[in-house]
Amino acid sequence: MNQQEYGRYLLAMGGVEMELDADEGVEADHLYGFFQWFMPTGEGVERVFAPLPDGERFLHKIRPIYDMLNPEDFVGESVPGYFNGGNEDVSEQTLRGLGQELIEGLKELFSLVPEDDETADIAEDALQDLDSLKEIIILPPGEISKLEQRMIQGIDEGEGEAIYEALAELVSSRSDYDENIGLLNEAYYSIACDYWVAYYLQWPRYQGLQEAENSLRPYFDLYRYGYRIHWTQNKLMIGRR
Repeated sequence: MNQQEYGRYLLAMGGVEMELDADEGVEADHLYGFFQWFMPTGEGVERVFAPLPDGERFLHKIRPIYDMLNPEDFVGESVPGYFNGGNEDVSEQTLRGLGQELIEGLKELFSLVPEDDETADIAEDALQDLDSLKEIIILPPGEISKLEQRMIQGIDEGEGEAIYEALAELVSSRSDYDENIGLLNEAYYSIACDYWVAYYLQWPRYQGLQEAENSLRPYFDLYRYGYRIHWTQNKLMIGRR
């Protein structure tokens, strides 16, 4: 099954309304919101990965996004359009622990980059930013959204940009976009409109990075609990969305 055949196989799960013309190629954009088709239980999602060589690994990664949903939210005409976490209570100690684990996991990941690698310079910049983090702060609910808005509006200068850029460049350089799983890029992003969540769920595809497979697991756990992160100066800030 080549990539186009796989794409049509996936679209067929959506019914007649998702059918394409015979001469129209399947693109990643056609599959935006694809994993939402299996809400809330994830029933049938195993069919998505059945044709893939590492299908069981991808399936294992995706299952938790359905486990975190509350079925009661899907009763009635209005249902969630994204996978929203925050249905579990979590202590401040747990949040701080996840923040520290994330910092250490990212350090481990960027330390794997060889000196002659195309991403070596940005990875080194990211390591320096991570080494400068001295404090983890848990924000009151809603405060992290204000910080994000200030950064978007240019009121506050963004910190930690090297970390975001290094991770994006690293996973891109280790991806084969001709693989069948590459068609699900937008589907993964649309789960939470969060690139790091998408990276974590697609990790089995990143060549040479399997040693650091769990580097983003703390970030994913924070997302499940309904929290986001924000880098500022020498602090990692964690707050509820």
